[in-house]
Amino acid sequence: MIRLYILGLTMFLAFSLVSCSNQNNDELDATPNQATLKQNQQNINKAVSRAIKSQSASYASGETATEGHIILDTEHKNGMVKVYLIASYGAFGFENGIFTKVSGSGSIPTVIKFSQDKNGEYTLLEYKEPMDGSDYTDSIKKMFPPHLHNKILSAHDDYPDLEKQQEAQAKEYLKVIGRTAKVSAGYVEKQLVDIDVQASNRLFAEFTKDNPVLNDCPYWLGTTEKIENGTRYIYETSQSKTNDNFDLITFQKKNEDGTIVEEYKYKIVGSEPQLVD
Repeated sequence: MIRLYILGLTMFLAFSLVSCSNQNNDELDATPNQATLKQNQQNINKAVSRAIKSQSASYASGETATEGHIILDTEHKNGMVKVYLIASYGAFGFENGIFTKVSGSGSIPTVIKFSQDKNGEYTLLEYKEPMDGSDYTDSIKKMFPPHLHNKILSAHDDYPDLEKQQEAQAKEYLKVIGRTAKVSAGYVEKQLVDIDVQASNRLFAEFTKDNPVLNDCPYWLGTTEKIENGTRYIYETSQSKTNDNFDLITFQKKNEDGTIVEEYKYKIVGSEPQLVD
């Protein structure tokens, strides 16, 4: 009887060990799958990010490019990946010392198509945005599957999230260059010059065509910054008075230490800006 008990106990322990071993193996098998899925998602996000930034030619340049996106759905078929998303592009630069979004887009419903090789690398095949104007809604419905229509047609509601993503990337850029500044994707308040309208138009629309410094200086009273051949320059527009009480508009290109590289001063006489030597 004792022998039977010992034999039964031995078999039970052996079965338990096998079961535990199988369970551990199942857990080990599941871990790589989860890791692979996570890696694939990261790869898709990186590919989407690169694709959005590749559209930068459509916008004015800035000091660094950022993007925001929300992936709504993906389709995988025959080595192709179609991604349905809401995207936003933003070029950041300095305005009045604030690192802000100087050009870019709002929330744009977008469909991106990639090919995927055996190593999991993505190659951009197509980047499609909806048509403007009266064709917008119809093009949305053609581009996106029905279950996404309501979400896509209210894409503007997601802009605050996209804006935060862009600001986070802008902050990372400032860390890289060792710069401390306020970061804001929102509009920076600007004070315009207070002179005759015709004189203003001549200064900021006509004279800028022939003078690169005037062209790079802001159209408001304040500063912008630009990196040229690895060197940072500050462009400033200011307004003051001449000794004979005429308005004086000054355009300056300066080094970071404040040293003036180039300067142009215009005395405003009626509607005529006159260059002051």
